[in-house]
Amino acid sequence: MDLSLKPYDLAVLAAVLVKSEELQQEGYSWVGFCELDSDLQPWDKLGARRPILSDLYNDARIWVYGDFLIEEIEKLPNAWTTSI
Repeated sequence: MDLSLKPYDLAVLAAVLVKSEELQQEGYSWVGFCELDSDLQPWDKLGARRPILSDLYNDARIWVYGDFLIEEIEKLPNAWTTSI
């Protein structure tokens, strides 16, 4: 994969992906994650989807937020709301 991330960002991404897998094994169907670092957000400055990061998060059922002011969760993908 050509992520072009700094080593620290790669470590954070790996930790988030691994923890998501652990939580799913415990029965959670998805994980919410607030990411303020633009390098790890699955969208660019204009809001366009970054395919590699977006696919990694989606495959791991990680819902990424851009801030901590979550008022309501948008519609999650149907596959995420079913139990594993």
